[in-house]
Amino acid sequence: MAKPLSFVIQKHNASHLHYDFRLELDGVLLSWAVPKGPSLDPSQKRLAIQVEDHPLSYGHFEGSIPAGQYGAGDVIVWDRGVWQPHGDPHAAYAAGKLVFTLVGEKLSGDWALVRTHLKGSGTQEQWLLIKEKDAHARPATDYDIVQAEPDSVLNGIDVHITHPDRVIDPQSGTQKQQLAAFYASISEWILPFLRHRPVSLLRAPEGIDGEQFFQKHAERLAIPHIKQLDPALDPGHPRLMEIDSTSALLGAVQMGAIELHPWGATADKIDTPDLFVLDLDPDPALPWTAILEAAQRTLSLLDELGLEAFVKTSGGKGLHLVVPLARRDDWDTVKAFAKAIAQFMTRQSPERFTATSGPKNRVGKIFIDYLRNARGASTVAAYSVRARPGLPVSVPVSREELKELRGAQQWTIANLQERLRGLNADPWVGYAHRQKISKAMWDRLGATPPA
Repeated sequence: MAKPLSFVIQKHNASHLHYDFRLELDGVLLSWAVPKGPSLDPSQKRLAIQVEDHPLSYGHFEGSIPAGQYGAGDVIVWDRGVWQPHGDPHAAYAAGKLVFTLVGEKLSGDWALVRTHLKGSGTQEQWLLIKEKDAHARPATDYDIVQAEPDSVLNGIDVHITHPDRVIDPQSGTQKQQLAAFYASISEWILPFLRHRPVSLLRAPEGIDGEQFFQKHAERLAIPHIKQLDPALDPGHPRLMEIDSTSALLGAVQMGAIELHPWGATADKIDTPDLFVLDLDPDPALPWTAILEAAQRTLSLLDELGLEAFVKTSGGKGLHLVVPLARRDDWDTVKAFAKAIAQFMTRQSPERFTATSGPKNRVGKIFIDYLRNARGASTVAAYSVRARPGLPVSVPVSREELKELRGAQQWTIANLQERLRGLNADPWVGYAHRQKISKAMWDRLGATPPA
């Protein structure tokens, strides 16, 4: 089934307030600047000046574009949802008359974008955004949606954040409400890595300098909107939890969560993991170049085995290599395979690697941590914030970008949006749970699967 096409309207308070109307097509956002914003009145044809296509990632952006940069000013996500073209959108777009249905948080019903023969400044084509006559149309004298609903749909989510101005990171001065706004703005990036999985929360209710603790079970703490999983998944304990929506994500922040650690299996097949993680955990004295080289060597081995791996910064000291799998083998088998990789690397380069945990075994070396691949263990999610000074984020990178990386804490909640806006493609393109561990792989590692 085709993936639904997204739309977003960003309210942009630049040199002139306007609304950027964006429709997803062919992997980009077709974009128009609508000076007056949309109207629900079919008699009001609103000017829409076509501007350059934007990357899909830009549709999640909210924040301030600094003075001196193009489009300087404040941007909010005024509306978002999906659009359903009537007929072939490519032919309609080429012909200059797009008719479509919007299913948004504010706008709905049928709309048209019609190209005019008027020319704007330079080569920009002028279109008209027109509400079609249907049950959602309203006369402008009755209701002006732009005036009536001025706010962002992101921060309008119904989670009541208490102590909003509590500083959770003294180094950056970040407040609890800013962490909530950050998670809301990246929810479409992080939720695919949280949905359908049990999640453990690292909570720091008084901020990162206060007490930090892990919470794996729902217990007596009521986290707003969080999904409680079947008690049979973890017998003898309170229920495991799942974050499956933006409101659950913000509910976790409301309860003091900073880091989100999903399991390596989905709740419907809890005993057959669908990924394993190798966490390259260095002696803090090692230079960053040693970590990059270790990652390249480990990736070369995985390439040789025929396993595609995906890299992310840990947001701590090292890098995480994630290998998605088909859901076939059990936890013991998958963990033993990850351990076999760590031991193979250590045999090949004992001066660089260790497969044994503990600081004394890691002096001058990198511990290839395979221990996260056990039932009930978890690894910090892609796009999760870390409870460390400066609030770094664990961020997926492409293999091509790896050599350019400057550190495990290169991205923080302050600069991640800038990275996401600049992406032309998902750095983890091709990430899919299809790979299987074969006997030939075990043989190459000089190991045998557990009986």
